[in-house]
Amino acid sequence: MQKPFLQWQSAISPQQVFSDVVRLSEIQTDGSDAYWLEMRPAEGGRCVVVSKNRGDVTPPGFSARNRVHEYGGGAYAVFGGNVYFSNFQDQRIYHQPPSSSAARPLTPPTNKDGSLGKYASLTVSPDGKSLLFVYEKECGDKENENLLAVLDARSEKAVEPRIVARGSDFYASPVFSPSGKYVAWLQWNHPNMPWDGTELMMGKWRKDSVRDVKKVEGGKDCAICLPRFNQEDKLYYAKDRVAEDPFSPENWWNLYAWDGEVNRITCEQAEFGRPLWAFGQSTYDFLPDGRIVAVMTKEGTEHLVFVDPEDKSVSRVETGLNTYHHLKTDKEGSIFFVGASSTSVASVYAFGMESKKLDVLREGSSLEMKPEDVSLPQFITYSTGGGEQAHAFFYPPKNSGYLPMEGEKPPLLVVAHGGPTSNTHASFSFVTQFWTSSGFAVVDVDYRGSTGYGRKYRDKLPSSWGVVDAEDVANAVKHLIKKGQVDGSRVAIRGGSAGGYLVQRMMTQYPDLFAVGASYYGIGNLITLEEQIHKFESRYIENLVGTTLSKGREVFKDRSPIYHLEALKNPMILFQGSDDKVVTPECSREVVRALEEKGVRHEYVEYEGETHGFRVKKNEVDALARESNFYHQVLGDSK
Repeated sequence: MQKPFLQWQSAISPQQVFSDVVRLSEIQTDGSDAYWLEMRPAEGGRCVVVSKNRGDVTPPGFSARNRVHEYGGGAYAVFGGNVYFSNFQDQRIYHQPPSSSAARPLTPPTNKDGSLGKYASLTVSPDGKSLLFVYEKECGDKENENLLAVLDARSEKAVEPRIVARGSDFYASPVFSPSGKYVAWLQWNHPNMPWDGTELMMGKWRKDSVRDVKKVEGGKDCAICLPRFNQEDKLYYAKDRVAEDPFSPENWWNLYAWDGEVNRITCEQAEFGRPLWAFGQSTYDFLPDGRIVAVMTKEGTEHLVFVDPEDKSVSRVETGLNTYHHLKTDKEGSIFFVGASSTSVASVYAFGMESKKLDVLREGSSLEMKPEDVSLPQFITYSTGGGEQAHAFFYPPKNSGYLPMEGEKPPLLVVAHGGPTSNTHASFSFVTQFWTSSGFAVVDVDYRGSTGYGRKYRDKLPSSWGVVDAEDVANAVKHLIKKGQVDGSRVAIRGGSAGGYLVQRMMTQYPDLFAVGASYYGIGNLITLEEQIHKFESRYIENLVGTTLSKGREVFKDRSPIYHLEALKNPMILFQGSDDKVVTPECSREVVRALEEKGVRHEYVEYEGETHGFRVKKNEVDALARESNFYHQVLGDSK
């Protein structure tokens, strides 16, 4: 059937997009069993620990999720069938013994000093006696205190954790060696973020304490992540550092080992690490034969690879997937991960070393789309400011039920990812397919500052937030218009968090390029964000803007969309969670007040109880439907 693009009926509805989708993460192995975490929108965003052998483990009324750094992660650990998890409602650690639905608290409701304890990166010692973790004390009017702490994993009563490391502003990724003799972790201080500069520390573990602590490597301009011990207690990690040569392997998160001296294991222009936004990540693990199985990101695509530490060779494994997260192995050599392709939704997979067979343990959704309705991503690289290049994935509109009108070019929807130190990927998304089967072309931009392209590319953003990323988004649109692939008069933009900021920034800095925008928990006023920001990112904004608020208030104002609304020509819809601690509701509310005063067409929706990133099914459905209706009202052909 031939129809204008904006009259296409999407192949899937907003209700179907979120019908039974679960978000999968944090794979753990325990003997012959594998565990993972499911975030279930249909259960109000509850996070449930699930076992391959036992099914749902987390008792009703509990949710395995924490608020350390507000992004959480590393919310549970398993040892010998014992499950330890942080419960979202009260943030306490609970112990759930094997074959039991009962969970008892190991930490008190509050500490003796009145602070609230929050816990992440839970890890159990090889003898099962100690539970080690990152400990954040929420101190009210004072800045939160971050520590490493330990509990007796066998305790029958709730007690305050015992501190084993303090003095740094932040801690992450504590890990035991297999023998239990050593412990390693990451630490860093303001003003660094963990992808700027971290220190890798190591010490001897003795009777629930760390002794003879020393710095292995790291410091200013050296970003270390993902420490792991192999079977022989040798310490491995991913590292990049500031290097003048953009093609130097030092510019990329390559793998290294330390056994008294530093030894580079991989030498690729590719990433084996990721930015530490959330705890509980894993991009590599060890196989019984001593090799490493790892995720390598190169030119926007993730690859599963085997690394031989002896001859330092890297060989790819073909699985048909292009995204791999939370990779873990077991003692038999089975490989587990959350994987996806451009045609299949993220699911939990098991890959057998001997059989080379890929088995699905848990599908992220039972909903299927017809192949002829699925738009496949095209990786594009295009010219941008300063004679440099930026990257994106382009999805043309596709719906087997419709043909475009002769000569008509499709409207374009630009997607700006969050972070901003993050990235997009080419894996299947029902949300993306909702738009492409609705008649939109979609471009998902990895602007300068995104990860996955080396440190030189990532470090383009500090001091230039709202400038180079905005320039890259604008040039992506111009590139597609010039190639004749989209209608330049019908361009929409959507994004969340830093992506929401970019939506507002684009619509005020490039008002003639964008006809409509959707800002999800975005930032209109960087001054408000800086004044209300939590500890983890409290110096991040200064880094991104290039000055402090006290010294550079005018720079903050210049980069803030709210001070440029006189340039705004076109409508905008804004979404916000009432309980967001990262981008507080006031960040959206003050933009809405300014839009009302100026008489600019807009809509504002605030969802009660939602935090940073929506998790409740009815809210996700409602937001997508409202956004779609808003675009059609603005662009014409209203449904």
